[in-house]
Amino acid sequence: MQTMGSTSKDIKEKDKRLLEGVIQKKKKQQKGIKPFVNKVIQGDCLNILPSIPDKSIDMILCDLPYGTTQNKWDSVIDLQALWAEYERIIKDNGAIVLTAQGIFTAKLILSREKLFKYKITWIKSKPTNFLNAKKQPLRKHEDICIFYKKQPVYNPQMTKGEAYDKGIRKDQYTGSYGEFKPQHVKSDGERYPNDVVFFEEDHDDFVYVKTAESEGEVYHPTQKPVELGRYLIRTFSNPGDIILDNACGSGSFLLSAILENRSFIGIEKNEDVLLHRIQPTDYIKICMDRISETLKREEVTPSTRKLFKKPITKYHTLNYLETDATNQL
Repeated sequence: MQTMGSTSKDIKEKDKRLLEGVIQKKKKQQKGIKPFVNKVIQGDCLNILPSIPDKSIDMILCDLPYGTTQNKWDSVIDLQALWAEYERIIKDNGAIVLTAQGIFTAKLILSREKLFKYKITWIKSKPTNFLNAKKQPLRKHEDICIFYKKQPVYNPQMTKGEAYDKGIRKDQYTGSYGEFKPQHVKSDGERYPNDVVFFEEDHDDFVYVKTAESEGEVYHPTQKPVELGRYLIRTFSNPGDIILDNACGSGSFLLSAILENRSFIGIEKNEDVLLHRIQPTDYIKICMDRISETLKREEVTPSTRKLFKKPITKYHTLNYLETDATNQL
């Protein structure tokens, strides 16, 4: 009888746990994505991402730590754990766009080879690696790796070249199946983009993007240009979409989303990167200040401004305290 009693108790406890699990799942579904949208959340992304609903993100745009330095902030995130969350939260037609360089590019591609489709090369206006300039070439480019499950939104950002009209050409090769026939060869100068993005010169089908330094004060050692983010967001999403940056740093890609009339979710661990030895750098505050300034710009639409009436910071601690921010959501 005692054995039966203990078994019955175990069953009740199991049922209770199952019921609690169902309740928590239902609460999560009810909350949906809204509590996260247009918020900057402090915390480890691997702790925050599990709270984001399935298939709720239109585009992931993130400058992940490359692991190319000995700095704590540059430690590589567990890629397998990260991909498990990425694949769960991204919509079936959503693009996952991740910056990379050197050996990290190879690691990143091989970490989800089945989803990798192609990469874009961003040629920077200023090279790096000056400490090794006598041993190695300077580094003047970074990679932008494109992953997706199904064909995502793709809005090619057309560029301008020289218009031409070469008239009717006989035996012009057309298509991929060896057909040759007369064709009128002309162009109004509009060009499809290629897989190289660069800076400032104005010719043909390259896209020129400024480096972060050329846009003003640099807040983070790996800060990406806002204009680069805008270009990628225009290409792989539509107005009103939700853009996730789970390692948002000083918030450049969040500003890109605002300026392109998209919503965002920003996650930042907010660890001291030792840029300023006198006092620690609070990246959540930097994000907030930059967002506030961006919202004042004339190009930001009234409908976008309305999205930011409530406080943007969902969770924030100073001095880089290790805390689970999901409890605050």
